[in-house]
Amino acid sequence: MSVSMALPASVPEWLRPAGLPTHRMPSAQALQRLVAGNVRYQRQRQGEGGPPGDAARASHPFALVVGCLEPGAAAEELFAERSGAVECIRTAGPSLGADTLAGIEYAALVQNVAVVLVLGHRGCTAVVAAVNAGRAGGLRLPDALAAWVSSAAAGGAEPDPVLGHVRALRARLRRADSLLSLTRNGQLTIAAGVLDPVTGAIDFLPDEPDEIVADAEVGSRPDPYRYGS
Repeated sequence: MSVSMALPASVPEWLRPAGLPTHRMPSAQALQRLVAGNVRYQRQRQGEGGPPGDAARASHPFALVVGCLEPGAAAEELFAERSGAVECIRTAGPSLGADTLAGIEYAALVQNVAVVLVLGHRGCTAVVAAVNAGRAGGLRLPDALAAWVSSAAAGGAEPDPVLGHVRALRARLRRADSLLSLTRNGQLTIAAGVLDPVTGAIDFLPDEPDEIVADAEVGSRPDPYRYGS
């Protein structure tokens, strides 16, 4: 399935929520915050730590998680953050249909999130079903479901289809025209991970040289006092 990603990497100021900070959180810091939050979540599950001290709702999100719709596969609570700090889009697999891409663009271009995490999970029946359907071929499926099978089976050639799937989606997002300037200048990180639903631990995938989008010119230094959640 081919989806046009021709939107510019900027939006008019009137589209932004009232009170949105001028600068987004540094993307490396945002990713590290997700990693540390997941460790904190695992400790909380084991009874080793309490909830965050500040229970007030965050003013604005700093991260977006694109996860699977299966029970326990993705949720804001996986990062032990206060409400509103991490947003979550859940689709089968997950997948990158038009609505999902629009949500990612809104989060990155309008809300100024600094990291988008593509999150798969161990034992994903949606990805397995898509891989099996793709291999079967010639199946008569509804149009939208048929298009989803093609997308969700992207990692089917890999020994671990879930791992291959999230890697394929990460690579696709890193090539998206609408996000390219943000990823090139380091304002937005596109990350990937695989969740173990039993333990709540997320295995964050390392970067791969053929996926990394590099640019010699890095954007202006952000003011650490003007972003927030």
